[in-house]
Amino acid sequence: MSSTSTLTGRGGSFSADGTAIARITQWSANPTLATSNEWGDSDSGGFTNRSAGRKDCTFNSEGKYDSGGSSYTLFEPEDVVLAILGTTGTPGFNFPRALCNDFNISVNVDSEEVIGWTTSFGADGAYTRT
Repeated sequence: MSSTSTLTGRGGSFSADGTAIARITQWSANPTLATSNEWGDSDSGGFTNRSAGRKDCTFNSEGKYDSGGSSYTLFEPEDVVLAILGTTGTPGFNFPRALCNDFNISVNVDSEEVIGWTTSFGADGAYTRT
């Protein structure tokens, strides 16, 4: 049993357009600054001043084969979805609009087994941490 203050992936979830994506194995989010402003002036004493510019966030997810096939019909490059990443007891993310950049599927030809899938998205506008 883990401590209530321990961060775990237990209860992790990913939904796209209100559909829970089954059998996810991980997700990762990367909030960044798309730009920053840098300048020097008479008050900077020869140092650089910086201020934040536009915020951005990308995220990736991966999972195992789901016989229901929901991920295979939801993830098409250029599609825009409402995406929610969550994990019990840890920060999550809400993307009212997320652009699907790619969807990859891995298949073992010898065993005829679908190994899994990966996909990446970028925030299309504002996003929030939950």
